[in-house]
Amino acid sequence: TTEPGEGAVAGPPQPPSYHNSSWKLISQGAEARLWQVPDFVSWCGTNTRSSNSSNNNNAGTRMVACKERFSKSYRHPTLDASLTKSRTKGEAKCLARCRRGGVACPAVLAVDPGRPASNNTSASSSCLFLEWIQGSTLRQYLEERSQEDREIDNTTGDDHVECDNEPATKKARTTRSKQTRVDEEARLVAQALGRIVADMHNVNIVHGDLTTSNIMMMPPPSPAKQETDDKQKWEPKLVLIDFGLSSTAGAKGVSHEEKAVDLYVLERAFESTHPGSHDLVAEFHRSYKGHSFTS
Repeated sequence: TTEPGEGAVAGPPQPPSYHNSSWKLISQGAEARLWQVPDFVSWCGTNTRSSNSSNNNNAGTRMVACKERFSKSYRHPTLDASLTKSRTKGEAKCLARCRRGGVACPAVLAVDPGRPASNNTSASSSCLFLEWIQGSTLRQYLEERSQEDREIDNTTGDDHVECDNEPATKKARTTRSKQTRVDEEARLVAQALGRIVADMHNVNIVHGDLTTSNIMMMPPPSPAKQETDDKQKWEPKLVLIDFGLSSTAGAKGVSHEEKAVDLYVLERAFESTHPGSHDLVAEFHRSYKGHSFTS
């Protein structure tokens, strides 16, 4: 016979005690969940109005992001509570340090370190409430532009079947539409990326997971708007997100090596996710070198 509970599959971790039906689950990983909270300010019991009117559902409400680190049943309860609490507080400190240094990243609005398990209650989640960032990830932006190029090629009838004995130069021309689009707009984005990463390293913070999926950006203006304001050069607005693996550079006495790892991880992310982006990586490195003062 099977005892009660044996062979049962553990369900998803319970959300925080203050969770309600208005919260929207954005993503979930092995360590944390990301929620969209539409009524953070009213939930906190304050009357502060959000500066972004589009985020206001009612007077005194504000849309924010909640990064929830939930308890892990496979870890010892005391160790689990300690790790969860320290990682949440560490991420908040790195974000606060970046904000003080002028680095574009989400503002920390509240921190709930959670509580360890006791005889009567289970361990609670540790939550970090952050400013909600509108826009898309840099990865989405680059992939959407590549997709636009492929759709243009399809409409112009640029279909092709490769042959084994086809010259390499001809193969390169036929696969060009699959490559990352590198134009003036993309170069501006790469330059802005170099500046923001240099700003982060200048305040001695290393990200730890610097990929194009962890960089948000505001969409560029429409072509019609650009034509009416040709004199003003478009400046991409990037925001670094997901500081879950961030740390203070030099804490172990190896500041330059830690920052170099950030650059290497980002370069590998470009190579693996965005084929044909070598020129953008080179532009990023030039911009980074021009704005970095500590490495």
